[in-house]
Amino acid sequence: MGKILVAEDSLIVNQHIKHALQSGGHEVLSVYSGKEAVAAAEEHDPDLILMDIMMETNSDGIDAAFEIKQSLDIPIIFLTALTDEPTIQKAKFSLPFGYVVKPFNEAELLSNIDVALYKAQAEKKIKESSELFQAIINSIDKAIFLLDANGIIKYSNSIVEELTSLPFDRLMNKPISEVLNFKDYRTGEPINVVGESNVSELELVLEKGEHIYGDFYSQNVSLDEEYTLFFFKDITERVKMNEVNEEMKNRRLASFIDGQEKERERIARDLHDGVGQIANMIKLSVKRGETGDGLVDMVDQFLDEMRKVTDGLLPTLLSDFPIETCVKKIVEQANNSSDVEFGFQSDDLPDLDMKYKVNIYRIVQENVSNIIKHAEAQNASIQLYGFSDHIQMTIEDDGVGFELGDYTTDTSHHGIQNILFRAQVLKADCNIDTQKGKGTFISINIPYNE
Repeated sequence: MGKILVAEDSLIVNQHIKHALQSGGHEVLSVYSGKEAVAAAEEHDPDLILMDIMMETNSDGIDAAFEIKQSLDIPIIFLTALTDEPTIQKAKFSLPFGYVVKPFNEAELLSNIDVALYKAQAEKKIKESSELFQAIINSIDKAIFLLDANGIIKYSNSIVEELTSLPFDRLMNKPISEVLNFKDYRTGEPINVVGESNVSELELVLEKGEHIYGDFYSQNVSLDEEYTLFFFKDITERVKMNEVNEEMKNRRLASFIDGQEKERERIARDLHDGVGQIANMIKLSVKRGETGDGLVDMVDQFLDEMRKVTDGLLPTLLSDFPIETCVKKIVEQANNSSDVEFGFQSDDLPDLDMKYKVNIYRIVQENVSNIIKHAEAQNASIQLYGFSDHIQMTIEDDGVGFELGDYTTDTSHHGIQNILFRAQVLKADCNIDTQKGKGTFISINIPYNE
């Protein structure tokens, strides 16, 4: 049973209806004008309204019904003795649940009310389901379109409205090609998305000139006709990050190659100025038939120069000793040749293969060189610790620090670029914490399974 508001200006008819409805088990509220009906509807929120079309004026009930419909979703049945076409047509615009023509019998009235209440309850459930469905669709972080076979938009969610800056009613029944301009992300070629099901990674060009990159997929669905359900997820940030990472990778590689070229120049110079000169002296001595200690001394010099050159390429220490011994040697040499006091701690390091030893050695070597040349530090610390699945390296100094900025594009940061590239070779995470006057702290987490 329901709560019924009766709006009827005839006291006799009003009370007759009230008695009939109460006999049928309904709760009844009575008013006698359209104005009172609006106020009672707002105050009591009835389940249904019986509204006389003609009360104070010929359209008092219709006007009241329109006002109620603007703010409240309450089903209305019109009571009327007027069955002329203009009145009925005007009443239709308030979307009534039915009409009861005076005079009426109680059975007919109760039957109309039961049907109207059932219909209102069913529509309420449908509306709630639709609102829930709409809320779920709008919570999805993808633009969703439903297109017919001709590419006409039949449905879209709120993400589409945000992308296009167009409200729902302006999107409906428009060709998608007039709303959005899709291109292949990699080739830049225009794409007609209607009927497509295998396309991915599209570029979306909006009217305001903004470019959005997205993952795309679609599914053909059959309802009363063939449709395409189309999904588009904004991946612009991911694409831009990938582009930045690729640029960083290329710059690190270029820096590394540049470093290799400089190393070749150094080797060539050392061979020419040191090894080459001594070799020529030995050659001349042999041609003159010289023997004895002088020649032996020159051969010793030759071997010593060769050792210096080869140590620059791949220190023999790395082949003969564990990595902690090799790093300790770097630290000893730095302490002997600079004013910086270097400290070194290590523990639980595994027996590393040459790939790890070389790159760790060069990272330490590069950092030590940077600290001596640029940091203006008094103290520096290097730590290497082994764990079950990784090696943790930290290098810290109390120097002047520097503005890190975009060290991937700044050519003054060759040393940093080389360190990052070697960390990348080891698939390591490298974090650099520095600022002017605060020193520098570098942490490198190197994954490693014995």
